[in-house]
Amino acid sequence: MSVQGRGERKHAAHFTLAMRGRKLPIARMRGLLIFLVAFCLTGPARAEMARVAVASNFLTTAQNLAHSYEAGTGHQIELVSGATGALFAQIMQGAPYDLFLSADVQRVARLDAEGRLARDGRKPYAIGRLVLFTTNPDLIVADLEKSLRRDTTRHFAMADPALAPYGRAALEIIKSLGLEDVMDEKAVIGANVGQTFAFIATRNVEMGFVAQSQAQEVEGAWVGVPDGLHAPVVQEAGLLTRASDNAAAKGFFDFLGTPQALGLIRAGGYGAPQE
Repeated sequence: MSVQGRGERKHAAHFTLAMRGRKLPIARMRGLLIFLVAFCLTGPARAEMARVAVASNFLTTAQNLAHSYEAGTGHQIELVSGATGALFAQIMQGAPYDLFLSADVQRVARLDAEGRLARDGRKPYAIGRLVLFTTNPDLIVADLEKSLRRDTTRHFAMADPALAPYGRAALEIIKSLGLEDVMDEKAVIGANVGQTFAFIATRNVEMGFVAQSQAQEVEGAWVGVPDGLHAPVVQEAGLLTRASDNAAAKGFFDFLGTPQALGLIRAGGYGAPQE
């Protein structure tokens, strides 16, 4: 039994003791009985738990959001991180997630089209920012093309364009800059942007395209990517139908659009959806 449940029983017991030793009119006793029954049935709202599937690039920011939300509500958030494509496949196969924080719009739109989302259960929550990152500042210059073509850059990493939204954006950058030849010669492909970041952080490759949020977590240097070189990386949230009556999941979904949450999202290296 929860602490709240024990508190309700103790309250009722105290109320009963206070009535002893004196007779009350029948009508008043009925009223008190109705009050006690209503209190036990309605009482304070119980804390609930929501399981959230979150794209790997957004994990650190999602942890900060979850901590803030839990502190303010008493609900619990369990985060499960992975590649957007892999998490989407798990949801399609029936994985018990309540909320999906995708790194793109397409997967959430597909879930919505198949009737897997609650009513009004999708919205953008962040705009991803892509950077060319390295742990060795001596290897990078302000010009993206020069950084990738330098002889000191033997390899660079990028996420798989077929699976990861950040990989798709990286491919658009390469095509915009006419660097297909460099990609063929030097590119190391990660399954997702999390693995791509690991390649760079462990210095298995000199540099690579990752989310700014990841680059902020460790020492190194990065060059920002102009928005015009790739389509915006809009990250969208989807509230699954199984969570339609889950107060924790619905509350967290709504929390993502609050000023408090948007402040944490910006601090994490993302743009806010309305900006």
